[in-house]
Amino acid sequence: MAIIVSKSSNLNDDLWNEWSDQLVAVLQDTDTEKNNADDFVNKVFNVKKSTKFGEKTTGLTEFADFDIVDEGGSAVLDDVQEGFAKLIEHKAFMKKFVLTAEMAEDSQIDMMKAKATNFVKSYKRSRAQYASNALTSQTNKFTFGSKSDLDRTTGDGKALFATDHPFKKGAGTQSNVFTNAFGSDTTILNRLANIGRNFKNSSGIAMGYTFDTIIIPSNVAALEDTIKKIIRTDLMVGSQLNDVNTQKGLWELVVDPFWQVAEGKAPYILMSSDANKEMLGNLFYDRIPLTMKDKVDIDTHNYEWSGRARFSVGFSNWSH
Repeated sequence: MAIIVSKSSNLNDDLWNEWSDQLVAVLQDTDTEKNNADDFVNKVFNVKKSTKFGEKTTGLTEFADFDIVDEGGSAVLDDVQEGFAKLIEHKAFMKKFVLTAEMAEDSQIDMMKAKATNFVKSYKRSRAQYASNALTSQTNKFTFGSKSDLDRTTGDGKALFATDHPFKKGAGTQSNVFTNAFGSDTTILNRLANIGRNFKNSSGIAMGYTFDTIIIPSNVAALEDTIKKIIRTDLMVGSQLNDVNTQKGLWELVVDPFWQVAEGKAPYILMSSDANKEMLGNLFYDRIPLTMKDKVDIDTHNYEWSGRARFSVGFSNWSH
């Protein structure tokens, strides 16, 4: 969503008129520049616009298989029901910055432009950091800034990654928590890909989606190097045989620049991009884009800009 700049209609200040339009241009130009924050959100989340206070997502169970009936027999009645529902509520985010009167008087335009540029980058980084924290937390809550009780449960009421995801129809649970170390060859990756392909939907039917995305923190260089070898090498990694590497070309590696882990840790997330899209797994809603307003403070003659946005992150499903 493009940045909205709503300049004060009564801004008629000899000191700041000269610089105001230039600062607006900087804000708008920075918004359109390619950056890793937007890239991460767009790769991992379904990004959508919203016009409400929040968005409710839900799915449906499936019909069972057709039944064999005797000659002249009646059809077996079946029906679908609403699956697990999830309400994702938007949050408001705000910040402001000040340009001093001395900056304008001394024509410090580079400093003023730098502040404006950094402000827009801060907004984009905040979107991505918020999304990353929601994705990578290990409990049913996540923290952003001073807020530590932000919800990251899915429609079934469990954390995104949990060992006891229930079915909507029938008994039993499923787990999408993988505790295996990644290893140095294709063994674990092939095993986990098979588990993902056999995840079942709310009706207990295997969905057949294939994992094709690996998400890792940005500070695990050894793991990153190992994964690149495993998913890009022609022949099997770590083997003296000339066996074909069956994992080559099947995966995309996403290094999350906003995910940092302690030394010695090497976590990873596997995801099916098709399942994520079709089941609306990871969701990012833009309710109000970054909206900028300005004023000149009568007491200090400083030029103040404030920015406000509303967006949300949530997970309607876990099995992607």
